[in-house]
Amino acid sequence: MFPLVHTRDALRIAREAMESAVRGAEYRLPPRLPNELLRHRAGAFVTLVKGGKLRACWGTLESQHPHLAAEIAAAARGVCSRDTRFPPLRADEVRSVRIILTVVLSPAQPATASQIRPREHGVLVRWKERSAVVLPHEGRTVRRMLALARQKAGIPDGEPVEIYTFRVQTVQE
Repeated sequence: MFPLVHTRDALRIAREAMESAVRGAEYRLPPRLPNELLRHRAGAFVTLVKGGKLRACWGTLESQHPHLAAEIAAAARGVCSRDTRFPPLRADEVRSVRIILTVVLSPAQPATASQIRPREHGVLVRWKERSAVVLPHEGRTVRRMLALARQKAGIPDGEPVEIYTFRVQTVQE
């Protein structure tokens, strides 16, 4: 896959899409975006941090939209209300959250715990019909990433899980 070069434009899309979502307004991508954002498809996650703590996270492992710019906008709009662990983002909160944008650079591949590199891999854990994704900035160690994934998915300790890793690039405001 490709590395994200135009990080400022990508973060701008995320911020503007979020701002329009909390106002209930339609969002249109800015004109003259870099080709990188319009020619490539990739999954993307938008994570919001407020006061040093997770406020919400939303996105997809695989692209659901025609290009990366649209994927980022969709994840940014979704993070405002679709993470059921948190109440919807209020308009007065938008300026106080920091955006972390994670772009998925490779498909999820089966892995073992010893193959996880916490700074460069995201982790997908599956057990029966349950699954969860943990991004590198969420867990700094393999142990923490796997524990967090189990917790997110509601997987009991000791149950065998399928582990998948995927490469990501993370940028933040």
